[in-house]
Amino acid sequence: MKLRSAIAALAVSSLPAVADPIEFRYGFDVYSDRSTTLDGMNSVSALVEVAPGLSFGPALYSAVLGDAGGLFIGGFELLKRVPLNDRTRLEFGGFIGGGGGAGLIPGDGLMTRAYVGLERQVGRGFAAHLGVSYTDITGSPVSSPALSFGITRQVDFAYSLGPNVDRPNSGRVLRAFKPLVKQFRPQSSLQRSGTPLRTMTLVGAEATFASGPEARNETFIQMSGAVAGDGEGYADFQLGYRWLTRPDGFRAFAEVAGGFGGGGDVDTGGGLIASAGAGIAFPISKSLEVEAGAQVTHALGGDFTAVSPFVRVALRFGNKGDGGPYGDVRRWQQTVSLSYQSPNAGFRKAGDPRTAAPVLIETALDLFFTDRTYGIFSAQTVASGDAGGYAVGLLGLGYAQPIGQSRWTVSGELHLGAAGGGGVDTGGGLVGGGRVELDYRVTDTVSLSAGVGTQRSLRGGGAKPTTFHLGFKAKFNTYH
Repeated sequence: MKLRSAIAALAVSSLPAVADPIEFRYGFDVYSDRSTTLDGMNSVSALVEVAPGLSFGPALYSAVLGDAGGLFIGGFELLKRVPLNDRTRLEFGGFIGGGGGAGLIPGDGLMTRAYVGLERQVGRGFAAHLGVSYTDITGSPVSSPALSFGITRQVDFAYSLGPNVDRPNSGRVLRAFKPLVKQFRPQSSLQRSGTPLRTMTLVGAEATFASGPEARNETFIQMSGAVAGDGEGYADFQLGYRWLTRPDGFRAFAEVAGGFGGGGDVDTGGGLIASAGAGIAFPISKSLEVEAGAQVTHALGGDFTAVSPFVRVALRFGNKGDGGPYGDVRRWQQTVSLSYQSPNAGFRKAGDPRTAAPVLIETALDLFFTDRTYGIFSAQTVASGDAGGYAVGLLGLGYAQPIGQSRWTVSGELHLGAAGGGGVDTGGGLVGGGRVELDYRVTDTVSLSAGVGTQRSLRGGGAKPTTFHLGFKAKFNTYH
């Protein structure tokens, strides 16, 4: 019973309950040690209060100062706050995660960060942060104290944990989930090695949010990774804002975004990128649309500018309900696990003497289309195994089959996506594979999960590892 309670508490920590806010936090660390190409990192995190004064959630760090664009570290943040007065709190924080990039982390890629600072409320739902931190990345020369800045905003979302809850009637909605394909067509840009950068093809996904079901503007989070061309190992993460001529139906849109990107031999300087674009949305059915358009993407501190045509397939929410707002209920499942890749003989690139097996931190979201079939979005960053910078992003389909009336469920999944970095030979980045999972339901919401599978480079690379994973899954609902 103690084990079940502990797992349930951990699941609750990463998912919001109805009417509870999610705290979106942006951080900026300026390192005192300037002996490496990394002078500072920024971060985005989504935190939920799991106990009075204690918050937990996923976080993504990336290079922002210096010349290390493409350095990404994904993991989890824990933050403890102690009130000093009505508007000011003392903060103690910690982060653990993994990743790498920009050739800066030849070793494991495990990052730890300790933080202490002050939080000051500066407006309704907003707070500013100032403190000091210390960051260490194993297998790299990065080990430095930093001056840390930050800002947070608390936002109510229409979410709920568990199957038997009251439907909310307010809160921001998840409007759509969009797998995407885009190209970067460089405009007189050079690789870090000085040779001309050629066309790159990327795949990824976007999540789109709005203040309500009928809003004519929306915010979005978009992630993508290279699968062909000159960009093996490149990835980017952007936050953006989009204007729509109408909330649904055939319509035009314009968008702007900013974030961080890099990796491979793409010269994004410190890693900050910005983009602007426009396009048209074509409805296929009530729940399915195709978006086509183009962006211009520019690295603010590097030699990279590209015209980027794109196609996105949008799975729209909010039109399966019972006639009113927030009547469309969608079932989701979040997975947090450690993924072990057992390397084959050609796993590393030619001439790379490293032989260790990578261990990656995996965070995945499953969207159920029926009681048993679901779509998958998975992001993995390396934490050990002498492969700093190795990362995997996957889209897929799965089928879950309960075993009789027991607590056990067996699932099968197929994946397609992008992988690269860390000296792993992914042949340009396009990978595919699958796995079988066995889950044990601890509570109505939380399950333990273990699985075995395979991952294959699909464009001639030699990496064909067998994969193993162990973690937990937590179910939740969204309302649209």
